[in-house]
Amino acid sequence: MMQRRALHMTASVFRGRTAFFNIHKKVTEPEYQEEDYFERKARELPLNDHYIDALKKLYEEKVGSERDLGLKQADNLVADRVTFGLPELDLSQPRGPYRAVDELNDAPKSVKRIFSLELGSRKERTEAWKQQLIDRVSLHSIDSGSLEMKIAWTTALIRHWSMLVDEISKETPKKPIWLTHRIWLVINWRRKMLGFLRDQNRENFERVLAELKIAFHVPKQPEHVKTRKAWAEAQLRSRVEEEKEKRLEELHVKYTSERESRLEAMRARREELQKGIEEIDRQLHEITVFEDGEERPVDKRYQQALVGELTEKVIHQQLFCHPPPTMTRNV
Repeated sequence: MMQRRALHMTASVFRGRTAFFNIHKKVTEPEYQEEDYFERKARELPLNDHYIDALKKLYEEKVGSERDLGLKQADNLVADRVTFGLPELDLSQPRGPYRAVDELNDAPKSVKRIFSLELGSRKERTEAWKQQLIDRVSLHSIDSGSLEMKIAWTTALIRHWSMLVDEISKETPKKPIWLTHRIWLVINWRRKMLGFLRDQNRENFERVLAELKIAFHVPKQPEHVKTRKAWAEAQLRSRVEEEKEKRLEELHVKYTSERESRLEAMRARREELQKGIEEIDRQLHEITVFEDGEERPVDKRYQQALVGELTEKVIHQQLFCHPPPTMTRNV
């Protein structure tokens, strides 16, 4: 009879061998929201022995802030950590369902306070935020289906949920994934609607961006594997090209500044040499007149030594030129 044996692990493991390292960091610097912030910082690093190590730290900072920037970059929520881009509400105003009730105009303050936003729920405040943002960009008073209205509605939703995530993060270090995932989906949906609006009406597109204070960035397609080595090589290549262009510009400025002075010196030297040639021609002319006894017209054109050249051609012909062979015998 075959017996089966099993290994039982009864000891409980409370923690792993190494501590958990969370690569994602909370972004607190508003400059990180700029699209080319890390590339610009990489170009400003000094070219010394620690350049590669500085690129590594900058890449880790870039990767660690990507998730938080993806949720807050388009709405500039890193700079505004108090209201999260939401409009200020007049808490003394009645809540949405009671705005059209005329009896509240003459009601006592205690009654108005009961039906005001001050004692309203979070959902009712969210509706008030949505309505204020929609009123800024809507096409008319009963607009309920335009792209401008939908973009304003999603913007209020994104900013309200971001505020809720920040409040939850103060109580627990773990982020509410169930909420951040929905924020990602709404951000992508809003980016898609912004693209449609840009293609349909450029003027309204610019107006919506200005009124709602949001940014529209076309996501770049990755050209290579997203690794630290590839990113560092791309930044180093860009830095080398930038340094090369900078030095070429410096050499060009130096050349243009020295060119005029050198040209002036060359012109002065040329005039001096020209005067020397004229003086030599004058002396040669005087010698010719003295030897021949009469003045001859001066021909400054170059004339070849015909006798010497003809003699050289005849000698070469006698030495190296042979008549072509014939099939007849000379008798």
